[in-house]
Amino acid sequence: MRLKDLKPAVLLALVEGLALAAIFAGLTLGQADARDVALTRGPYLQSVTTDGIVIVWETNIAADSRLDFGLASSQGASAADPTLTTHHAIALTGLLPYTLYRYQVWSNDVPLGQESTFRTAAPADQAAFSFAVLGDTRYNHAAHQSVADCIAQLGPDFALHMGDLVQAGGDASDWDMFFSVEGNLLHQTSLFPVLGNHENNHPNYLDAFHLPNNERWYSFDYGHAHFVALQVDGYASFVPGSPQYAWLENDLASSDKEWKVVALHIPPYSSGPNAPYGDAPVAQAVLPPLFERYGVDVVFSGHDHDYERSLVSGITYVVSGGGGAPLYEQTNPNPYSLYFTSTLHTVLVTINDDTLSAIGVRPDGVLFDPFTVTR
Repeated sequence: MRLKDLKPAVLLALVEGLALAAIFAGLTLGQADARDVALTRGPYLQSVTTDGIVIVWETNIAADSRLDFGLASSQGASAADPTLTTHHAIALTGLLPYTLYRYQVWSNDVPLGQESTFRTAAPADQAAFSFAVLGDTRYNHAAHQSVADCIAQLGPDFALHMGDLVQAGGDASDWDMFFSVEGNLLHQTSLFPVLGNHENNHPNYLDAFHLPNNERWYSFDYGHAHFVALQVDGYASFVPGSPQYAWLENDLASSDKEWKVVALHIPPYSSGPNAPYGDAPVAQAVLPPLFERYGVDVVFSGHDHDYERSLVSGITYVVSGGGGAPLYEQTNPNPYSLYFTSTLHTVLVTINDDTLSAIGVRPDGVLFDPFTVTR
């Protein structure tokens, strides 16, 4: 029998039946597709404050975002965004200071990754907290992994990355690898990075991170300390008259915190092979006078793949570029150098009231160059 030979009523029923079948098939297919959602990055923690945090993750397909969170002793709450996206970011507010929370991320009603925890930032009247410093992780993933795992075991309150997170900032696969290697660290420790020259000033950096101000240079308070992150990477100007210099001077002048810590990529003082080149001489000429004028205590940097501590006009300068990139030997003279070693490492820093204590930590657990700074 041909379709045109069917009676009108029979034909109508057949068409309606086919339409309903197609609708149900579509719904079933849509539900199956939605539940195929999977993590491609994260979750990772950003911009922690005393009462808030940003939790970020990425998925293989566009999906909604949901975050379940709460204190360990309570049932908790949820925050959600119905927007379909592959880059998910939920900002929480109204949290308690320096408090441990548990959390679980969801997309399309699917729990992604394991339940984890985060701790909010220390309030202004809290005397003690810790952070870790690393830099120049780039492309030796096994070495990078050993440093990231070391930091995760140390359990700092947050981490500072001194730039050159990846080999090529424009390569999306490099960023995927970075977040894969640091995954065990970043789902429980908020990361504050600075731009390095290998990020190539690429939008991938800005797309990945959720940072204060313009994300290229910014500041934040933690406990009784003020932290400043600068873009000293060969791409942005930081000389007098530039927007970054004006912002930096105003930011340092406006802070009344007891401690002031600066993070940047290219070091003002170093005996590594990059010391005489690029922006290094400019950084040495321009930035230290500003740091001295406004009471900066410690300056962390990377760029040279080694560890070095210098003391200049009462300010401690630390190069921490041993996060995984090929290591450098001591090459150029640095009259201010107090300690140099070429090794993979992180720097664990504790601020306790009026004393800052720091020590280098190798992935094998060997400690080196303990030092203190007293206000």
